[in-house]
Amino acid sequence: MKRTIITLLIAILLPVIAGCTRNDGDIGTWFGSWKLERITIDGLIDEKYTGDIFWQFQSSVFCMRKILPYNEHEERWGTWKELGDNTLQLDFTHTDDSHPDGKDMYTPWPETHITRGITELKVLKLEVDDMRLQYTADDGTLYIYFLNKW
Repeated sequence: MKRTIITLLIAILLPVIAGCTRNDGDIGTWFGSWKLERITIDGLIDEKYTGDIFWQFQSSVFCMRKILPYNEHEERWGTWKELGDNTLQLDFTHTDDSHPDGKDMYTPWPETHITRGITELKVLKLEVDDMRLQYTADDGTLYIYFLNKW
């Protein structure tokens, strides 16, 4: 009887222990939550950014999560991929039945200065807990994003 109980417990716990946290495989250093610590605009710190946005990577899904008062949060969704030339591509062109125009839910937070559409950012640094990305807007403005792993 004792052996049957132990075997049953193992059968129940094994799928939980071996569960996959990295949906569709290992994406390396990108995986997880990164806090957007600060943004510079043409070399100057963006004083308007308050440090309340996290970038989250899993599989090909990308989320910008903004922390709101009272421990609430709101998300913006897109997809991402790493291009072969040290470029991160963010795709905010998606829609769904509830959001046919894609607004809000599939649009980056305005304070990131990234617009709806496909945006390419140059990867300046990508380490286990430290990332720097560079984005040059259509008007020539240079943004650098400083992110730390959480």
